[in-house]
Amino acid sequence: MKIFQPAVEDQEDGFATSFTFDNADEQQNFADFLNNMSIGFLKSKFPVIEDGKIRYQTGFVVPCAASQESEEAVEEEPVEEKPKGKKKGKKDE
Repeated sequence: MKIFQPAVEDQEDGFATSFTFDNADEQQNFADFLNNMSIGFLKSKFPVIEDGKIRYQTGFVVPCAASQESEEAVEEEPVEEKPKGKKKGKKDE
């Protein structure tokens, strides 16, 4: 698998992280992983030049907005716990 992670400046211009694969099994396993983690992705064909010929390789694109949203979801405000008071009850006589 090959990963392309754009620079922060490029991310601001709309570029996203992309993954290309060496074989179909690797691609399917990674798709299953992303689905299990609830990470959205787009399947795409990327042009690759090999031996002077253009061919297309299947890969995934993970939009940057999805990764930023998941980071924001992790940040939660601390919850203050109130001290528990003793319950008043009747004494058995």
